[in-house]
Amino acid sequence: MAAAAGAVEQEPGQAAYRHIYGLCLAAVERFREAEEHLNKAVALKPDQAGYRYDLGFVLYQQKKYDQCVPVLERAVELDGENLMARFLLGRTYVSSHRTLMIGNFSELALEQFGYVARKDPRFPTVHFHIAQIHSNNGFVEKAVQELKTELEYHPSNAQARVTLAELLLKSGEVQEALEQLQTAEKSAPKIGLVHYALAKAYRENKQLDKAIEAARKSVELDPASPDAHYLLGQLYQEAGQADLARQELELFQKQKNAAP
Repeated sequence: MAAAAGAVEQEPGQAAYRHIYGLCLAAVERFREAEEHLNKAVALKPDQAGYRYDLGFVLYQQKKYDQCVPVLERAVELDGENLMARFLLGRTYVSSHRTLMIGNFSELALEQFGYVARKDPRFPTVHFHIAQIHSNNGFVEKAVQELKTELEYHPSNAQARVTLAELLLKSGEVQEALEQLQTAEKSAPKIGLVHYALAKAYRENKQLDKAIEAARKSVELDPASPDAHYLLGQLYQEAGQADLARQELELFQKQKNAAP
């Protein structure tokens, strides 16, 4: 970083130096400064697709989605084979649709994700993001298929496995949902969300003791989660443990009130 800063100071009109310095700043999460230097790099070399992608990434990290969309769109125009730019543009369409009022954000995002998936079916999490859009649009079968494809390529993706299990639960496929979650528990035992979903699946399968055990683990791993406390409180109620239920529901209210 010191070398890059020195180079920029000596030759401030060199786009490459600005770009490298911006990347160094982004690497240590000094995003505002990184944005400034990457903006200058883009101004000096407006046709460099890579500069625009890196600027888009820094804007995305700051949740400046409105500014991020045109930057990434131009990056894709300049280099349509930059799969990272397309993938991030798809994510940005989803993140920005409320502020930009993009009515067809799902189609725009699917266009980018679909291109990435066709070019590189193993691209990490692309099938997971496609599945999320299908699920939100009510196409459960398509979402399930995309999640299974994601897990075929990336079996350690616990978030995809939990999402698949939740869709299976809603479809009444409790046993398959449990199998997915038990697999997720083995690969990601320290993720509270896995145990939370497992508790719901055990509850659905009439295994109250195991549901309580999983919910306790979820609370232990993520004590600030209101949902985990609420679920554990409900399970205690169903087990006739009123005092423990009251305690968890009080914690649920406390965490809910503390949430921003």
